[in-house]
Amino acid sequence: MKRFLLFALSITLCTITMSAQNFTDHLQSKVAGQGTVTVHQDSILDDMVNGKKQFIPEKKEEKKDWPGIQTGKKTKARGYRIQVYWGGSSRTDQTNAQRAGVKVTTVFPELHAYTSFESPNWRCRVGDFVTRQEANAYLYKLKEARLSQGAIIVKSEVYIYQ
Repeated sequence: MKRFLLFALSITLCTITMSAQNFTDHLQSKVAGQGTVTVHQDSILDDMVNGKKQFIPEKKEEKKDWPGIQTGKKTKARGYRIQVYWGGSSRTDQTNAQRAGVKVTTVFPELHAYTSFESPNWRCRVGDFVTRQEANAYLYKLKEARLSQGAIIVKSEVYIYQ
């Protein structure tokens, strides 16, 4: 009985001691035979990590209308996109498809990139063009910028912004 009470008392004291110490203090405590951890962080982050304050995200600002950026309500329609990448089914091909989309949208931020898996290949298509002439104009710009020499125009479901 004495052993049980002694065990329960030691567990209770350990729990109280651990709860009094916050997470970052516990990380930085020095223990013989182990390395040391130094944490440099803002006090707000320290409060969030240790559960002292709850993080409430701020409301995002409305997206401003930039020239060339399509905003407003979007609806689906038949149209055209430019396919800038078509590869295999591996994870490397997925990464290459995503990189192709990022490369194009970096130079042409008004275009949206759509990376998807159509069995058995990864593909990346850009743009939402209503007419083939619009798509052809951007295809010429893409090839001129040397972003994708093997790009082609494909029929696709596109988003029309109103």
